[in-house]
Amino acid sequence: MNYDLKIKTVCEYIQLNLDGDLNIDQLCAISHLSKYHFHRIFSAYTGIALNRFVSLSKLKKASYQLAFKSDLKVIDIAFDANFESHEAFSRAFKKTFDQTPSAFRKHPHWQNWHKKFNYVLPKRILNMQVNTIYRDSEHIAYLSHFGAPNNLLKTAAVFIEWRKQSGLSPVQSSHTYGIAHADPNTVPEDAFRFDFAGSVNTAVIQPTHNIQNGIIPAGRYAVIRHCGSHEGLGDCIYYLYREWLSKNHEEVGEYPVFFHYHNFIHDVNESELVTDVLMLLKDQVTDA
Repeated sequence: MNYDLKIKTVCEYIQLNLDGDLNIDQLCAISHLSKYHFHRIFSAYTGIALNRFVSLSKLKKASYQLAFKSDLKVIDIAFDANFESHEAFSRAFKKTFDQTPSAFRKHPHWQNWHKKFNYVLPKRILNMQVNTIYRDSEHIAYLSHFGAPNNLLKTAAVFIEWRKQSGLSPVQSSHTYGIAHADPNTVPEDAFRFDFAGSVNTAVIQPTHNIQNGIIPAGRYAVIRHCGSHEGLGDCIYYLYREWLSKNHEEVGEYPVFFHYHNFIHDVNESELVTDVLMLLKDQVTDA
């Protein structure tokens, strides 16, 4: 019996229905597990109780909304997370993250926040379909993050604020990229760099917020479309390097692997995220 697949199906269903009634009878029916065994199997595979997982999933989405959607009222975020009242939401949020929703909105403690998600999700079956495309060069404005990966979202907030204030790379009509200069699993924190970028029509004059101008070069790119949590993006990169390049007699070009984010976790459920992983390829030499 493939329990891994059953638990994966339940976890994805929960993340798609955070605003609904996630009762145990419904989840048992989806997993085809008896109520007697369900809780034990779920905890054994994830390392966390079902109720705790549901609560963390709701609060995770709410956290992103608090941090990145300043137009949303706290009470609306609470109701969206299916809490009955502002007070119930505030109590649960403070108990989990050691900050009230209002305090988190102003100054989120991201490193402490990351420590709360100490569970293991079953691996998704990733679609490693690779396409090759040609891209023209593209002007970008970017903000570099240096240091601990757990503070990435703090830098992201600065970049989002620049986009809002400058109006030079509006999120609705511009592309949004993440440029990975290093693998957080293989380099020390002080050697880690990641750029948050947005497309712009021309180079930005007198940039603020430590924003810099750059260009994504023209060329052939290998592309994998990844659907779901960003935690699976590393698997796509490893596949390109470890298998796809040699199988297809390709070599990587002189530009970091980067991500094209088609939507954002403060707007959609985590399982609905769509991200392209792009790798520049060297020009192929043909025999004369």
